[in-house]
Amino acid sequence: MFLPVVVLALLAAAVACHVYRISVVRALDTGWRIVCALPGTRLDIEYSRTAVLVAIR
Repeated sequence: MFLPVVVLALLAAAVACHVYRISVVRALDTGWRIVCALPGTRLDIEYSRTAVLVAIR
């Protein structure tokens, strides 16, 4: 269910890389490194009376 969205996002990213003349391989490598660094991340967002906590395990 989530896979088609990922495939479309990768295709869009590849097109954007070609438009802005960025190496697709280097961009994917950088994105993968960011995703690998996420475990253990905790993000707290507060705005007025609304609060959101995102924890990536």
